[in-house]
Amino acid sequence: MIPESVLAIAAFMLLHVGGIACAVGTRIATGSRAESAVQLVFLFAMGAVGLAAWCCRQHDLGLAIPSQLTLITMVVLAVVDLRRTHEPAAGFATRSS
Repeated sequence: MIPESVLAIAAFMLLHVGGIACAVGTRIATGSRAESAVQLVFLFAMGAVGLAAWCCRQHDLGLAIPSQLTLITMVVLAVVDLRRTHEPAAGFATRSS
């Protein structure tokens, strides 16, 4: 039988890896039909990671800093534009002379 602490740590890590995956998914789905659905999943994932960070901080479990770093990484990945500066924005066609 697997101890409960191992399962809790595995669930904690899975939550954080899933949160990062959702953040990357928001970048991949930009401009597609699935964009709003992926953003909704990302919102719930960000809430779950935020709740995990708050619980770890309140109960002094020692895992608040990794949760906070995951939350910061998720926000940066979702907000920062990763395109090169010479690429046109999505939805805007370039005119050729």
